[in-house]
Amino acid sequence: MRRRVTGRGTAALLGVLLLAGGGLVAAAGPAAAVACDPENRLPDSDVDGDSVHDTVVGMPAVDDATGAVDVRGSGTAPLVLTAEALGAGTGPGQRFGAAVVMTDLDDDGCSDLVVSAPFEGQSAASDGAGGAEGQVHIVFGSPTGLLTTGAITLPHPSVPLDEFGTSLAVVSRTTGTGEVRDLYVGAPGAHIGAGAAAGQVFRYVVRPDATHRVSVTLAEVRHQGSAGVPGVAEAGDRFGSVLAPARGGVLVSAPLEDIGTVVDAGAVWHLAVTDDGAPTTSRSWSQDTAGVPGTAEAGDRFGSSLDARGFTAVVGVPRENVGRLVDAGSVQVLRFSPGRGRYVPGPGLTQDSPGIPGVAEAGDRFGEAVATGVWFLCQENVDLAIGAPGEDVGTKADAGTVTLVADGVPAGTPGCAPKVLRQGSGLAGAGETGDAVGSVLGHLTSPNDVDEDARDPLLLGVPLEDVGAAPDAGVVQPASGGLVANGVPGPALTYSGGARRSQRYGAVLSRPAG
Repeated sequence: MRRRVTGRGTAALLGVLLLAGGGLVAAAGPAAAVACDPENRLPDSDVDGDSVHDTVVGMPAVDDATGAVDVRGSGTAPLVLTAEALGAGTGPGQRFGAAVVMTDLDDDGCSDLVVSAPFEGQSAASDGAGGAEGQVHIVFGSPTGLLTTGAITLPHPSVPLDEFGTSLAVVSRTTGTGEVRDLYVGAPGAHIGAGAAAGQVFRYVVRPDATHRVSVTLAEVRHQGSAGVPGVAEAGDRFGSVLAPARGGVLVSAPLEDIGTVVDAGAVWHLAVTDDGAPTTSRSWSQDTAGVPGTAEAGDRFGSSLDARGFTAVVGVPRENVGRLVDAGSVQVLRFSPGRGRYVPGPGLTQDSPGIPGVAEAGDRFGEAVATGVWFLCQENVDLAIGAPGEDVGTKADAGTVTLVADGVPAGTPGCAPKVLRQGSGLAGAGETGDAVGSVLGHLTSPNDVDEDARDPLLLGVPLEDVGAAPDAGVVQPASGGLVANGVPGPALTYSGGARRSQRYGAVLSRPAG
C-alpha cells in the first residue's frame, strides 16, 4: 500500500532535512529583491532575482491537457502560468508546459522561461481539418516573479501536426561580438517529403535587445538528410523527440529510428555549429556504431532520454535487454574531445556493470531518465544520475531508484563511489509500490566556474506519488536538502493549487541551458 503524505508527515520530514543541510535549503522568510541584477550568480535558475534557486514544473496534462506551468519563486508568491494568461491559444489538448527551459535570455539577472505547447491550435482543428502546429513562448522574469505581459511567441514556418515544441534546448555560444543563445525546438511530428512524422529541429538565435528585451531570428531547420546530417528522413522516426544542450551544438534523438531492418532501435545525433553559428558536419550514434557497446535491437529505443553537462553526455536506453532480462535498461556515455572537436563514445553501463550497485532485472528500465550535473556525487566533477523507475525495492514493486555515478573518476576515489538513492534510503519519504522514483530527473545550475564549492542541485519528479487522499497527485523532491518556495523551505513541492487525483505533478521539470 502506498504511503499517504500528510501535513504532519511533511513537517517531520522537514525537520530531518534541515538537520541534514545541503541542497537548496535557505533561511526562512522571503528574500527581497529590489531589481534584477546582471551580477546575479544564479541567473539560469532564479526567476525573481533573489539569488536563490527557483523550481518550475510543467503540467501539460491538467485541465483536459490544456496545460499549465507551476512557477515556485523562492521569494515570490506561486504563479500558475497558462497560455490564456499570455493571450495565447486556449482549450483542451494544447499541452502547454510540455517542455520548459529556465535561463536568462535578456541578461538582466532574472531567469526567463521558454515554454512550449506542442498541440496549441488543437481546438481549431476539431472539425478534422488541419491540426495543431504547436507554439513556443518566451516569458520574462522580474523581481516580482514571472511577467505575464510582454511575452514573445516564436515565429515559425511549422505546419499542422508538426508538434512544434515537443522538446526544447538552449545553448550559449560565444561569437566574436559577444554571447548569444541558440534556442532549439524539436518538431518530431513534421512531415519530410513523403515521410510522415519523420521530424525536424529548428534553431533560433536569441540576442538581448534594448527595445524588446530580446530579438529572435530563425537561423535554420535541419532533419535527417539535410546537408551534413547523417541518415534519411523516414516516416515515424520522430527525429527531435528529445533534445539536450551540448558543446558546439545540440544533441538530438529519434528513439523510433530504424537501424537497417531493426525497428525502433533508436539513434542520437550531434547537430554541430561553429562559434559563428554556421551549421557544420554532424555525427550520429546507434548501438551499431563503432565504439558503442552492444547491438542495435528492435525496440531498444536508444536515446529515449538525453542530457549533457561540461564534456559529458549520457544517452538512456531503458528498453535494452541485458542478456535475457527484458527491458532491464542501460545508458551510453559520450565524451567531448576538445582535441577532436567532437563527441566520442565512452562506456556503456548497466546494473550489471562492474562497480554499479545492484543487479540488472527485467523491467527495471535503467536509463528511463538521465541527468548530468556538477557534484551530484563527487566534488568538482560532472556526475551521472540514472533513473530506474521499474526497480523493485524490497517487496515494493516498481518503487524505483536513482543511481549516481561519478564519470571519469578512478575507482576508489574518496566520496566518489557509485550510490543508489531510494525513498527511505538517501531520499526523503518511504518507498511504495508503483511510485516509480527515477522516472523524471532534472537539475538546476550553479556557477561552477566561479565557486569550486558550488553544485548543481538534482531534482526528482515523482508523478505517481500519492499526496494525502489524492492518488498519483505527484511531488517534486530534491536529492538532498530541501526546496524553498515563497520564502518557506520544505522537503518537497506539490502543486501550489492543491493536490488532485491523477494530477501527476512532477512529470515535467524545467531544463537548464547549456
